[in-house]
Amino acid sequence: MKENLDKLVQKYIQMKPLSDNDAVTARREYARRELEHWQDIFEHGCSDPAWPDGCNLNLTRNHIIAALSGLRDLGEDTSGEYVPPEVANGLMIPAGRRFKVRYDRFEQEGQRLQIAGAEISLF
Repeated sequence: MKENLDKLVQKYIQMKPLSDNDAVTARREYARRELEHWQDIFEHGCSDPAWPDGCNLNLTRNHIIAALSGLRDLGEDTSGEYVPPEVANGLMIPAGRRFKVRYDRFEQEGQRLQIAGAEISLF
């Protein structure tokens, strides 16, 4: 089953034609995977050397929104689907593996940064 989902998601990402049923399945799975990715970045940060964690969180959020929008275009009800909130682009997750190096670098470049604290709870 997972292998079939992987193939469907790959076809979706590559914008290859899918039947309506396969398109619904692929978009739901893609949205689910992107939400997991968003949650992982939110909890552990990322290692992107060019962009703060907030930019990556918002990019992943946009992927979720696009997948859900595509589902609505196919006539699917997405009203119960969770869409993570938009965060500050300069948000940095201190639990990140390379947090200190990335934070210092971004700060030297003059980027406006915000360190995520315990008060930020989204789940």
